[in-house]
Amino acid sequence: MDFTPREMMIVAAAREIKDGEKLLTGAYWPILPSILAKRTHAPNAIFVFEGGMICNWAPARIPLIAHDPTNLSCAVMCGDLLDALGMVVHGGWADVGFLSASSVDKYGNVNTTCVGDYLNPKVRLPGSGGASDIASGAKRVIIILEQSRDRFPEKVDFITTPVFLQGSDSREKAGLRPSGPNVVVTNLGVFRFEEDSKEMYLDSYHPGVSVDEIKANVGWELKISPQVKETRPPTALELKVLREEVDPQGMYLRDVRLQGFI
Repeated sequence: MDFTPREMMIVAAAREIKDGEKLLTGAYWPILPSILAKRTHAPNAIFVFEGGMICNWAPARIPLIAHDPTNLSCAVMCGDLLDALGMVVHGGWADVGFLSASSVDKYGNVNTTCVGDYLNPKVRLPGSGGASDIASGAKRVIIILEQSRDRFPEKVDFITTPVFLQGSDSREKAGLRPSGPNVVVTNLGVFRFEEDSKEMYLDSYHPGVSVDEIKANVGWELKISPQVKETRPPTALELKVLREEVDPQGMYLRDVRLQGFI
């Protein structure tokens, strides 16, 4: 294959974005697929960054964080957190909440708070930021993360960001806005959620990855779609734009930004 698992993950996530949609783009992994979609099949998508910047074209360079000043280069509005979460999310304007995760469970709930008990954690994580608001109010959610068994537990240690809670109609009973169809994209495959139970299932496996390998990296008995298929590989155009326009320095694709810090 002439692409990496990380590139496949980014391309697959970008394909979930539709032209004209309004995206609440979270930190880290969501940034690349959002820009890739904007530069390829979704030129009319609108980005809303958590800090209040609303952008209708791609930034001059790849942002390192959601609040990177480069986002000013494409902003049509420079507001604040209240504009992004109050007006856009709680006002019902957001089509998609695009989030990364430390771990995600069988009902799509995201943990970015702690590993282990909240009061005595093994690891303390960054927390919610605006992710809880975004997933609670957006019409649907895209979650992107690199997959391992400990990052796909049956139940997360702490629900930082609620998606389908305990499944079925528990989200609506909790008073949250109905959500879906949602998707989880990893470096191994693409996962969606059953309409009634809201339980996650495998929809497609990436090229070079087997269903058994994916099941071994999930902490519960994963359901497999009867129509499970191989994810369509990246096109030459998608890879060219990703490598040459979206992240030419390899800040995310090769973790260049971390060199000297770890």
